[in-house]
Amino acid sequence: MSVLSRFFGRKNPLDIPLPKLRESRIKLEYQIEKVEKEIASIDQEIARLFERAKMARTKSEELTIATKIKTLNRRKQNLQKTHAQLNKQLMLISNLMIIKENETLLKDTPTWNLLRNMSPEELEERLTELQLDAQNFNENLNQMLGMTDQTIGAGVEFEEDEELAEIMRTIHAVKEGELEPEVAAEKVTGEEREKKKEEWIEEF
Repeated sequence: MSVLSRFFGRKNPLDIPLPKLRESRIKLEYQIEKVEKEIASIDQEIARLFERAKMARTKSEELTIATKIKTLNRRKQNLQKTHAQLNKQLMLISNLMIIKENETLLKDTPTWNLLRNMSPEELEERLTELQLDAQNFNENLNQMLGMTDQTIGAGVEFEEDEELAEIMRTIHAVKEGELEPEVAAEKVTGEEREKKKEEWIEEF
């Protein structure tokens, strides 16, 4: 079942009233904000666990903390996938809103016929892949009509034992004073790699 059919039933996306689209956008924005807050909360909890790990006296205590961190990290990964899917839906709704807002102008162009002749599934797929800009609407829409599929929100799989072993190594680094708990949290959740990637991009 497509995203729009779940929201509005099996009607042509171009026939969905603009007020209904606005209502759906507000709901999606709320859900996205809620997920972002939960992800931030998990990051803070992981940092606190690394702080606790500094006081762990036995291997058993370290393993218990590492297991909790791994569980939280998996939860965060699932939330990140949900976040990506929600943003994908928001992109779809936002793009469809721009088309509806420009419907009067579009109806006098061949573009409207192209959109109308697409199946609901194909139209939804195209609208998910491009962020339309109200100021450059026609140019963006023409690009959309020629776009191909893109993979969004791909997850990352970890080997069970290797992930736990990496967390344990990070715990030991925290206990030895080689890493701060906040840095350790970024390291195991992948935030550190993302920051380095962003810094590298900014240099160019």
